[in-house]
Amino acid sequence: MSPRIVNTERLLAREQELIETALSIMEQDGTAGLTMDKVVARVPYSKGTVYNHFCSREDLLTGICNAGMASLAELFTRAAAFQGTTRERLLAIHCAYLLHALLDPTRFMLVISAKTANLIERTSERRLTAHYELEGRLMGPMLKLVDEAIATGELTLAPHLSRRQIVFTNWAGSFGAISLLISSQDKCSCRDALDTQTEVFNHANLLLDGMLWQPLAREWDYDSTLKRIRTEILPRESALIDKLGEDVQCQEKMSNLKTGG
Repeated sequence: MSPRIVNTERLLAREQELIETALSIMEQDGTAGLTMDKVVARVPYSKGTVYNHFCSREDLLTGICNAGMASLAELFTRAAAFQGTTRERLLAIHCAYLLHALLDPTRFMLVISAKTANLIERTSERRLTAHYELEGRLMGPMLKLVDEAIATGELTLAPHLSRRQIVFTNWAGSFGAISLLISSQDKCSCRDALDTQTEVFNHANLLLDGMLWQPLAREWDYDSTLKRIRTEILPRESALIDKLGEDVQCQEKMSNLKTGG
C-alpha cells in the first residue's frame, strides 16, 4: 500500500511540475508558443514520460485549465460562505473571480481555449471528464444561491428565465468585464487594481439590479460589502494584489528616476 501512495504522490508532483513549466513558457511566448518539445527541453524527463502524463499539447492545455478551475472552485466555495444576503454572497463570488484573474491571468484566459472544438477533440477522455466535473463545482455554489434567493423572496425568477440562465449570465458578464479591464493594462501590471475591482463590482451590481435581485444597489451600502469580502473571505488574495500593485508602483518610480521623468 505504501509504495502505491508514494508513487501516486510522485506522479501528481511531476504532473504539477509539467504544468508549471508549461505556464512559464506561455507567460514568455504566449499560448500559441507552447509546444510539447519546449516542455520536454525544460524538464529532466524523457519525451515518453511527458507524453505519459499528457497525450498532446491540447491535453496539457486542458490540464492547466483544470488546475486553475480547481483553485477557482475553492475560492467560490469560500466566497459563497460569506455572511450576508444572497446577493452579497454572489458579489463575493464575482470578487473572487476577479482576484483569481489578476493573480493568474494566463489560466483565467484559458477558459476560451478550453471550449474550442480542436482542443476538445485532442484532449484525453479522463481529463475532459475532470474538466466537466470542475465546471459543476464552479456553477454549484451559484445555483444554490439562486435557489436560496428565490426561496427567501430576494429574487423573483422571470417566466422566460431559468436558474441556469441566471448563473450563465453572471458568469459571462463577469468574465467579459474582467477580460476587457485586465487586457487593457500592461502585462503583470496591477497599478489600477482598485479601479478594476470597482468597475467589476459596479458591473455586477448593474446586472443584478436588472434582475431585481434584492436589495438593490440604491438600497444597500455595497462598498462596505466589498471591504468585508476582501477582509473576511479573501484576505490573503487581496493582500497579494495590494503587494503586486505596490511593487509595480515602485518599479515605475525607479524607472522615472533613471530616465529623469
